[in-house]
Amino acid sequence: MTLDKSCLYFLGYASHMTSHAVRSRLAALVLLAVSIVSLAISPFSNIDPINLIKVLALSSLGFAAIPLVLWLAKNKFSQLSPVLTFTSIAFFLWMVIVFLVSGAPLNQQFWGVFGRNTGFLTYISLLLVLLGSAVVQHKDFYRKLVHALVVVSIPVLIYATIQFLGRDPISWSQMAPFGTFGNINFSSAFFGMSAVAMSTLAIQHGIHLLWRLTLIAIVAFKIFLIGSTGSIQGILIFLAGCSVVFFFFIISHQKLKRLKFPYLALALAGLGLAIAGLLNSGPLARFIFGETVLFRYDYWYAGWMMTLRNPLFGVGLDSYGDWYRQLRGEVATLRTVPDRITNSAHNIYLDISSGGGLPLLLFYLMILVIAGRSAIESLKRMEAFDPILTALTAVWVAYLVQAAISINQVGVGVWGWAFTGALIGYARVRNSSETRSKKLQSHTTKNLGESNQMPISVSLMSLAAFAIGFVLAFIPFRADSEFRTAQESGSLSSMVSAATSLGSTAYHLEISLDSAVQSNDITQADAITEELLRRYPRDFMAWRVRQVLTNSTPEEREEAYQMLRELDPYNPEVQRTP
Repeated sequence: MTLDKSCLYFLGYASHMTSHAVRSRLAALVLLAVSIVSLAISPFSNIDPINLIKVLALSSLGFAAIPLVLWLAKNKFSQLSPVLTFTSIAFFLWMVIVFLVSGAPLNQQFWGVFGRNTGFLTYISLLLVLLGSAVVQHKDFYRKLVHALVVVSIPVLIYATIQFLGRDPISWSQMAPFGTFGNINFSSAFFGMSAVAMSTLAIQHGIHLLWRLTLIAIVAFKIFLIGSTGSIQGILIFLAGCSVVFFFFIISHQKLKRLKFPYLALALAGLGLAIAGLLNSGPLARFIFGETVLFRYDYWYAGWMMTLRNPLFGVGLDSYGDWYRQLRGEVATLRTVPDRITNSAHNIYLDISSGGGLPLLLFYLMILVIAGRSAIESLKRMEAFDPILTALTAVWVAYLVQAAISINQVGVGVWGWAFTGALIGYARVRNSSETRSKKLQSHTTKNLGESNQMPISVSLMSLAAFAIGFVLAFIPFRADSEFRTAQESGSLSSMVSAATSLGSTAYHLEISLDSAVQSNDITQADAITEELLRRYPRDFMAWRVRQVLTNSTPEEREEAYQMLRELDPYNPEVQRTP
């Protein structure tokens, strides 16, 4: 070998080792993100102990991935299709446009409404997790991602069991087996998705009988726990995911392939019965249809009306709640009581279209189509049953079903976006023999050796990006924590100060306003109302208080009445004050 060839070989080897280090770090960030976001709660410091801490972890780790993703893509160590690159950039840029031109409150669009926090920052962070998962492009990482879902579900399951037994040491506002997700529907969805992954691993070839039985037993207990909550989300998405698992299992076995078309016919029949059940028809209606399903129709209708009214830019990111009363229609207003309201369409696709317009929904659907196409490409190359590909695809399908009937809760959604990226990246793994021989090594100096040497510039930029993501998400986290401290002190002035700080929400001001009204502090109530309307012109509570405040002028009361009629046109409780 000549000197020139030796130098080129050395440089190529060094470059490969550097890329391996960057890829390993990125893999670690994604795995850490999905795990912490699922498990993190802050019940002793925040009024919202679920979403804010999860967004804090998601934003910090998601932003830290930016330099790593860019480095791998720039140096062509990972292949991203031009379509995915274009679509991701378009999704980001359209959110920026919506943020600037929709007219919704900027802080609400950026951080999201209280209790949801699915604003600009969250969606950007989810997109970064998706891209990070797609760029790693190493089979061992995707195996670890599937295993992470299984492993993370165990402590959540243990905690949910403690809650089920009534032994929870934390005093929540709702005592139910919701694990670390704050709501039984979200825990139900998470258990359904993780049960799909467990079921896939349980039927793989070569697994020890004890592990197989253990996985089956845990799946059975998860289904029992889901059933005990009365939430059908977990059951539906578990059945949807398992239908994919068994389809992959059938087509990967030569003796079973002839059952492919009968199985598909049976699966489509089951899907038809499930849809009929959601419409209160057919034999499954008594198991599926219920009052909560009926309410979802109201929420979906309002979300679609917002989309039609604002097809280009929507009503503003995470601003569904500002328009729900106005666009829900007369039937929804009078179905139960007029004050049955929501701040989410309970359908992620409609949340995206109502908040960001049809273009934002189109870009999101394009990402899903890319993932689906990638799954099909990988399936065509599958010679034997591949439990990792099967689990990635089945859990992804389960998430898509959940997205059609529920909310983009951060702890659940992070898995859906990570698995979307994983399907895209899995299809890009070209050299399977190299992948099998070069596993991603554990992240210790001893095991990594040379592969632990990342470019210093990339490490520093990743650390700086982590800090930026942390600070951006910590602002609302701190504001909510300070408000809780002020509320516990009983000082109205402290509550108002915290409620008007950067990162606070309309909810914090509404709680302050309610306290002022309850204490008959008319002066303070008037000042808070004024501030609420200045920041959130469509706040229904603020206009209602303006109408009944004793120091409001007749002109102000009439203005409030007209606004209340506009905001909630079919509400019989909205009347002129004498």
